[in-house]
Amino acid sequence: MPPRQRLAGLALLGAALGLGAVSSAVAEDEAPAPAPEVQLDQLLQLPSGASYGVEKKGGLTRLEWRNRFQELHEGRRTAEEALEKAETELQEVASSAEPWQLGPPLPGMTSAEAPLDYRLRQEIRRHRSEIERIDDRLTDLLVQADLAGVPPAWRE
Repeated sequence: MPPRQRLAGLALLGAALGLGAVSSAVAEDEAPAPAPEVQLDQLLQLPSGASYGVEKKGGLTRLEWRNRFQELHEGRRTAEEALEKAETELQEVASSAEPWQLGPPLPGMTSAEAPLDYRLRQEIRRHRSEIERIDDRLTDLLVQADLAGVPPAWRE
């Protein structure tokens, strides 16, 4: 087979394999261009002319920041309502029960034998600790938002 037909056959085979036509003369004569020298500072910065279409602060959009704040505020509101309900119920039980029915449970008592206010006191304690936990999470989120430069309108 003549060399020209052989080269054409290799080009067809390369095209079929997705390699594209390669000329042996071009591959031997051209050396790859050296890579441009890039400084580390350039790699750690976003391109200045890039536009991403969505404004983000700290990696989150306006809606994501609002959802985070809203979730914590709703959780706190729910815990406060439950705390208020338990405190009201405790006041009702304390005003209507005999003194011997109130107080801490004694060793060996079942939950049915425990004083009437014990369950409510435990529930109140749990709600208060939940409110404290949510307040801590809200403080952490405020610090994150401050560090990310989140505007006040995104925090509502």
